[in-house]
Amino acid sequence: MDTENEVNRIGYFAVIPATVLFNNSLKPNEKLLYALITALSNKEGYCYASNKYLGEKLGVDPKTITSWLADLRKYNYIMVDLIRNENKEIIQRKIYPHDVPYPLNNVYPPPQKNGEPTHQKTEDNIINNININTHTVTKEKFLENVYLYDFEYTELVNTYGEKKANKCIEELSLYKESKGIEYKSDFATIKRWVVARVEELEQRQEKQNSKNKTKKNNFSNYEQREYPEEFWNSLYENPPIISSEEDEMDLDM
Repeated sequence: MDTENEVNRIGYFAVIPATVLFNNSLKPNEKLLYALITALSNKEGYCYASNKYLGEKLGVDPKTITSWLADLRKYNYIMVDLIRNENKEIIQRKIYPHDVPYPLNNVYPPPQKNGEPTHQKTEDNIINNININTHTVTKEKFLENVYLYDFEYTELVNTYGEKKANKCIEELSLYKESKGIEYKSDFATIKRWVVARVEELEQRQEKQNSKNKTKKNNFSNYEQREYPEEFWNSLYENPPIISSEEDEMDLDM
């Protein structure tokens, strides 16, 4: 992805508030990381990028990002929300900038009453649990056979539009019912091949509609063909000649 598309996707501005900028306990690149998080939070109000992605943008190892995030949380500049599935596996991480001079789209969610801070056992592993909230989510049923997390459906709508997202869900539901199969992730399945299938069907329908429209226009033009007034007048001025019976007999002789 080129720089221009990247800017259009994540937003034009990145912010480093004075409280972060003048905190001498932070490394310069930790301040830059904070700015990157604010840029990635412009649309949703939070950043869901992985440590690998953040590291690629700043030219450092993901483990270094882990350390920098811990420092930003230590000074209460960011808060982290860990979302787990029914098997307690982390399926999403949200990083909320906590000290910005302007309101973002979303605000950091309040801690769950029964939620206990935990460590993330992946490349995004975090040193301590300061400013980390964790909670469990379950998949919701869409139509008869499709199950998605709420954030997965939101991503489909944001990426493809609500109409196409719902069409993909309908197509997958019918396919699963007809084949009697299940997928580990309906979300991944939709992105892997269902979207392409729906787009193919839409293209076929557009071609068919175009053909039908052309046929209809041709038929309509034939039905509505107009003749000049001179044509009708000529029919009355030159009636067809009908031979008498005698003439017909003469011709037969």
